[in-house]
Amino acid sequence: MRRANGCRRIEITRMKNQSRRKVTFSKRLLCLFKKVSELCTLCGAYVGVVIFSSTNNVYSCGHPSVEFIVDKVLGENPQPTDAPNPIIGTYQNININEIN
Repeated sequence: MRRANGCRRIEITRMKNQSRRKVTFSKRLLCLFKKVSELCTLCGAYVGVVIFSSTNNVYSCGHPSVEFIVDKVLGENPQPTDAPNPIIGTYQNININEIN
């Protein structure tokens, strides 16, 4: 009997192929941001994620914003805004353009 791919264990190591690594990073980044958005919507939690890539790029996602959450952690008196995070807005615009 042959085992299904879902049952096999894979070894987690750094990918050697740089183009595949970049594609995997961008896909997982979008999935992570989607999960953050779902968690904020379903639970009403304040969630902030900051990712530093190996190419010195910074990606952030948060609700209501990363700045609001950082100010709250630092003990400052932040005022929540209803403006969406610009990164989430960018990804939403990309998805809308793909649909059109």
